[in-house]
Amino acid sequence: MSDSDSLSESYFENEKIKISTSNLSGNLDVIFYKNNQNLQKYFLQGIQSGFFYINANKKRNAKVNFIDFSQTEILGCEIFLSNTKKIIFVEDKLFEIIRKCELTNTKNIVLINSSQKKINAELNVINPYQSYVDYLMSIDLNILPKETILITDKKIKSTMSYQITGKNNIEKDISNLFEINKSSNRKKDLERITQRKIYQTPRFRNDIRNIIVDTENIKIKRIIPAFEFNLIFEPQLYILPRQLDLWKNEERQKLNIRGLEHPVLFKKNEIFNEGFSRLNINEKIFFSLGFDSLLLMGKGLNYRFQGMMGTYLKMNNKIFIQPEKIGL
Repeated sequence: MSDSDSLSESYFENEKIKISTSNLSGNLDVIFYKNNQNLQKYFLQGIQSGFFYINANKKRNAKVNFIDFSQTEILGCEIFLSNTKKIIFVEDKLFEIIRKCELTNTKNIVLINSSQKKINAELNVINPYQSYVDYLMSIDLNILPKETILITDKKIKSTMSYQITGKNNIEKDISNLFEINKSSNRKKDLERITQRKIYQTPRFRNDIRNIIVDTENIKIKRIIPAFEFNLIFEPQLYILPRQLDLWKNEERQKLNIRGLEHPVLFKKNEIFNEGFSRLNINEKIFFSLGFDSLLLMGKGLNYRFQGMMGTYLKMNNKIFIQPEKIGL
């Protein structure tokens, strides 16, 4: 990755998020089951920001109705049956209700699946936690499975994955993965043979050319120092979405990485204020998802839409969020 492709503070300051035009021509219901989780709160705030953004220059304002299902359970499945466009924020309780209601597919409804449970494949669903491993490997043919390791803290069943946890010493985990102890022994042998001091320990495993980082709780700013500590510089490091947050000052250093990321985490937009910068990554993601989902419904689910999270593409009933490429 060249210096021009690296992420730096100047890149963060100069690059702006592009948002597709949208028009909310009719009323819209936002249905949720109220809980105390921040992700739901920021998603709803994102909806509100999207509403003000889309109607800023409109003479006729459509209405957005926020419906807390915990207060309207008496209506049962009827609440989902009107012709009004609907954004449904699905957590565990609402997941069970929707499953029992047996909703049918319609272009007027989109479900935001925050429950991480499998929803009826016939419904229009956005999965905030979707995996991008296969997508990354499909757009960069240099990433060969036999030369690649996936570092993750998620429960992934894959022969190419290597599990780490935030509770462990990450430096030691990386050392074990690359068999640094064998490199250290090799270094000692070379020093004994050459009678000279060697100040760097070369990595031992030459079969790993690419490293993909796909973590949920452990961020890239903790993982990169672990590689540097073990003097592992040769493999190309790739990241998947929800890893970077250039709104945080301490993360605005130049990073020699490639991969994918949601625009909202490394580009600016004038609608966000200082309070937004203080949110953590998941809170920023769900706020942006709320903002985007309102504009997406205004645009129409069958249309290509570009928002805070990336480009939204409808593939059958799954709505794929295409993040932006970094150095690819």
